[in-house]
Amino acid sequence: MRSKRLAGSMTRLRSADIGWVVAALLPVIAFLPTIRPGLGHVIDGADGPFQVHRIYTMSVMLEAGHLWPRWVPYYHLGFGYPIFDFYPPGVSYLGGIMVLGGASPAAAFNLVTLLSWIIGSMGTYALARDVLPAPGAILAAMLWSYAPSRLTEVWFQGGLAQMMAAALVPWLFHGPLLTAHQPTRRHLLAIALPLAGIALTHLPILYIAVLFGAPTALLAPVWASRGEWRTLPRRWLGVGAGLLLGAGLAAIFLAPMALELRYIRASQENAETVSYLESRFLELREVFSQPGPVDLTDINPPVPKTLGLMGGLLGLAGLIGLVVRRRYALALALAAALAVTVFMLLDRSLDVWLAIPDFRQLRFPERFLRFGALWLALLGGASLLLLPDRWQEWGLLPGLVLVLGSALPLSYGTGWFVDMHHLTALDEINFELTTYIWGTTSYDEYDPIWGERIPLPGEVPEPEQYITDPLRIVPYRLDTIRRYPDLQTQELNANTIRITLTSPSPVRFHQYYFPGWTATLDGKPVRVYPETEMGLLTVDMPAGEHVVRLRYTGTGAQRTGAAITLLSLGIAAGLVIHRRAAARGDASPARTRLSRRVGLAAGGGAAAFALVSALIITPHTRWFRTESPPDAPSTMRTPVHQPFGDAFELLGYTLRGDHAAPGGKLAVTLYWRPLHSDVGAYTSRVQVVNLALSEAWAVSEQPFPHGGKGYTPDRFTSDVHTLKLFPWAPPYVGHLSVQLLDSATREPLRLPDGSDRLLLDPLIRLQGRGPGVANALHYSLGGEVELRCASVVQNDQTLAITLYWHVTRAPGTDLTVLMHGLDSGGMLIAQNDAPPLGQNYPARYWRPGQTLVDQHTLPASPALDAVAVGLYTPDGARLAVTHDGQPVPDNRIILPIAGGARQK
Repeated sequence: MRSKRLAGSMTRLRSADIGWVVAALLPVIAFLPTIRPGLGHVIDGADGPFQVHRIYTMSVMLEAGHLWPRWVPYYHLGFGYPIFDFYPPGVSYLGGIMVLGGASPAAAFNLVTLLSWIIGSMGTYALARDVLPAPGAILAAMLWSYAPSRLTEVWFQGGLAQMMAAALVPWLFHGPLLTAHQPTRRHLLAIALPLAGIALTHLPILYIAVLFGAPTALLAPVWASRGEWRTLPRRWLGVGAGLLLGAGLAAIFLAPMALELRYIRASQENAETVSYLESRFLELREVFSQPGPVDLTDINPPVPKTLGLMGGLLGLAGLIGLVVRRRYALALALAAALAVTVFMLLDRSLDVWLAIPDFRQLRFPERFLRFGALWLALLGGASLLLLPDRWQEWGLLPGLVLVLGSALPLSYGTGWFVDMHHLTALDEINFELTTYIWGTTSYDEYDPIWGERIPLPGEVPEPEQYITDPLRIVPYRLDTIRRYPDLQTQELNANTIRITLTSPSPVRFHQYYFPGWTATLDGKPVRVYPETEMGLLTVDMPAGEHVVRLRYTGTGAQRTGAAITLLSLGIAAGLVIHRRAAARGDASPARTRLSRRVGLAAGGGAAAFALVSALIITPHTRWFRTESPPDAPSTMRTPVHQPFGDAFELLGYTLRGDHAAPGGKLAVTLYWRPLHSDVGAYTSRVQVVNLALSEAWAVSEQPFPHGGKGYTPDRFTSDVHTLKLFPWAPPYVGHLSVQLLDSATREPLRLPDGSDRLLLDPLIRLQGRGPGVANALHYSLGGEVELRCASVVQNDQTLAITLYWHVTRAPGTDLTVLMHGLDSGGMLIAQNDAPPLGQNYPARYWRPGQTLVDQHTLPASPALDAVAVGLYTPDGARLAVTHDGQPVPDNRIILPIAGGARQK
């Protein structure tokens, strides 16, 4: 019997698909360099450090007996924060369990990063195996693992929650395909588990997944039925039940999050959200661009936002391959999904973003790159269909090399790490004070709504005590100082305080109010409420000595959500135990296995290159990276070397394009170098301004990362600005204006000449033709300009003259408008000659086809009867004026004055 079981095991082992092993090994090439200093170090990305703090926090809360934490008392400078009630705690929970098992928070962060990479690679392989042969599925897994969005997520962003959620997306789409083909009970988990995983990990990815997942859930059963329409209800029921079970598994988070959102400031409309969203849209040229190597001298290297050139090329080849193989439905589905993805990355989709409820709160259109990477991975895997079947496995190997080669510039990042071996609650509080990231959230969006102001004090009460007692709750310290000796306190333990009062009064605690707080006074329940000034926990107390105990026990919505999840877990456990999962058809129309020799070649090659990368390339070479001199960035096109105050020197800039239409965008990268260490917090402001510097047509402001702290003169920082021109911007030319503002005072730093800004070359041309105006006057001036309409309006003090010039040929020189007021005898009694358009758009810049609205004034006088208009050059020569082809005397156009009506 034992020999039969052993023989059966060997048979199953030999028949196992080695492609799963290869898919799991592929991410190792890029992962090993991320832990080169050791598992206790974390890449110094935008979000990585505070994700580590969240993991540590979760371990503290779990160790204290909070099985599903929601409120963290020491966050937000000890005032508390409902972080895990609104930010999905999935990866923090997983990391916290690892910490309780003996890992450091940083090691847990790195292990979860690797786990997410492997899960996503294997998920892409599983999804691709549903529709492609095994070699194509491996190539798809490689494309997903080395997509630019994945590498920037690891090396630049460090958003662990988004990493894991994006890794679960392939499984989410694999589930409906599997269940639609085999609508069995156990396959419901193939939908439910990834859906719940995403919901418990990252809400923006969940929201986007719904946009793509809803059509998949409806259409996958139709595709799987193959025209057997009577099976459709059972297939739809299976997919729907899986989605419902997934929502139930995540109810412990989703239910209270939705019902209690009204208690935080994120529920209130923020006027800046839309403008910020607009600033984050991509240009079409960016979407399929090839990322360049990272400059190690750059403090703030630009984060590539692209689907990648190689992904785009292989995706196009795959689309052709699907059409050649007559896989029209799959080609159409993937092409449509990719088209929607690209559309949502561009600013022309703004109306769609604003039409979908709360979609604008996602803020970052580049989140769609995580989905585009999946569609391109599947299309890229299909590129092998262009080869005959017998050559596809061998065509896989050069495909893997091509993908890896295109990814190498991003596979090694900056090499900057933060040592986070040992953490305490005080480290998190100090992190908040240093980075201004309150409660580990970038926008402070989870602040409770109670209180007229949010306190951000300069000091934390007895900060060293948070090292040993991180969950301590204390009375509000300013009250104990001001009201002493009428108010005296003594901490008995983390949440129990002895309070002595000389007279009845309310007592405030150093903790925000939020639903779910309870209190006892001398062992009896007592009402706890928010005071009006700051929304702090407050308890009314009688005179004398009393013991107060405060606990966060949760809300009804939280308990209901937990109950639903427990019930769903029971159902899921029953489905796992259920053994009668009879197959009702093959879940894949392309079930082929990867041959062992090709699998070993791919997997072995990945492992070997990973070791070479970790042991040789990363620590001992500068391959695939650059290291510019600190005063000459390699990507800087125009040097400037202009000091701003005694803080920074603007080394120069790179301007991508010198023209744009109203509503269009201009992109400029500034390169700054600190003049000394620890220069402080500054904000750069770039504007498109008119020539007179009196009006701005576009503006971009952003603070230096990390507040400018830690900057040294041996490094520079790139500062990318994308300016969107206002829709009403006139078709003129303007300057690019650069200012550097003190972030605290908002005052601009001065240049050596005393000015507060630097004007960059070249001039920026605003494209456009101006308003459409019918030619009512038919005057031509020098064959270069037509006066098509005019308006003369007399007010109490002035005569307002509006001229509508239409350019037929570029003048090539400056012009001046002749503006004479005439009496009834034609004598000159007022004059106000001036450049057209108030010097904001000199005639030497005019372009053919433009219509320009030009306003002038003359002093009002009863003697005025008409206005004479003309144009003359700098030497005083008037342009020849004709009317319907006939010369006009004195080359002047006479406009009678008549209450604002247009004059011919």
